[in-house]
Amino acid sequence: MPFDFPEVVAAIAPRAFLASSPTMDDNFEVSGVKDCIAAAKPVYELLGAKDKLQANYPECKHTFPEDVRKVAYEFLDRWLKDAK
Repeated sequence: MPFDFPEVVAAIAPRAFLASSPTMDDNFEVSGVKDCIAAAKPVYELLGAKDKLQANYPECKHTFPEDVRKVAYEFLDRWLKDAK
């Protein structure tokens, strides 16, 4: 990739961002996502938006099962309603 994901996520701040990163995904190593969220966290904190940066690390493969969808939909529902 020609860019660093932590910088992309930090640039989204203070808007809401959820990373949904399964621990058993064959497409990527979840530790990279955890590093990215940790790197972006200080920017969200600086902007008073630390609750808008969230991550979900479900124990599944590269799928979107019902319990994972529930987390994502609740996140979207919360922040889209607040955006109005």
